[in-house]
Amino acid sequence: MDENEKLKTESAENEQETQVTEQSGEESTIQEKELPFPRATVTNRLRDNLSKGKQIKGQVKDEMNIWIGKMIQRIAEKMDSQPYTFVNYDMLKEAIAPYEGINEIDKERNSLSGGLKKIQADCDALIEEIDKSAKNQVASLKLEADKLPFPKATITNKLRMHLTEGKQIKGPVKRGLNIWAGNVLKRVSEKMNSFPYNYVDGGMFRESIEIYESIGEIEMEKVRIIKQLEAVKLSCDVLISEVERKFVK
Repeated sequence: MDENEKLKTESAENEQETQVTEQSGEESTIQEKELPFPRATVTNRLRDNLSKGKQIKGQVKDEMNIWIGKMIQRIAEKMDSQPYTFVNYDMLKEAIAPYEGINEIDKERNSLSGGLKKIQADCDALIEEIDKSAKNQVASLKLEADKLPFPKATITNKLRMHLTEGKQIKGPVKRGLNIWAGNVLKRVSEKMNSFPYNYVDGGMFRESIEIYESIGEIEMEKVRIIKQLEAVKLSCDVLISEVERKFVK
C-alpha cells in the first residue's frame, strides 16, 4: 500500500470513528490546539499497536494525548532536578527507568513488604528477649536456705519503711528478700576479694557495687528500647500499607 492509499484508509477510518463517537455521546470538547500533540499523530500511533479495524473512541484519543504529554513533563522535570546545566542520555535513562521496570513492580512490592515484615519479626523477637530474660533468670533462683543471713525483724522493718502503710507482706516475700540480700552481699564480697591486695577499701567496694547501682538506669533503658521497637513496628505497619496501596501493577 502506497502512502496515498494509506492516508485515504486512515481518513476513512477516522471519519467512521468520528461518527461512532458522535453517536455514543463521547465527542470531545477539547480543541486540538489545547492538546500536546496533533490528534492524527496520537491516533496513528494507537492504530499501529491495536488490532486492525478496532475503533478508537474520541475520548481515548484525547485522554491518551494528554496523558503522554504529562508523562513527558514528569520525565523532563526529573531530568531538570539534576544539578547540571545540561541533560544527557544517562539522565534520560535514569528518569524513565522506573516506568520501564513496571513489570517487576510485584516483585519489588513483595520484596519491600517482606523486608518490613522481617523487621517487625526481629523487633518482636528482641522485645521478647529483653522482656523475658530477666524474668527467666529470677525463675531459676533458689530463694530457700536452712539459715537466714539477716534477722527476720530487720528485713521486715526495712520493707515496711518503703511500702505503703497497711500493706500486708506475705511470708515468702520476707524470707525470699532475706536470702536474696544475703546473696548480693556474698557476690559483692567475692568481687572485693578478687582484688590482689590484703585489704578491702572504699574504692573496691564502690567498684564492686557499681553494676547494682546502674540496674535502675538499665531497666529504664530497656523500657525505652521496647517503646522504640514498638514504634518501629508501627512505622512498618504504615509502610506496608503504603507499599500494598501504591505498588499496584
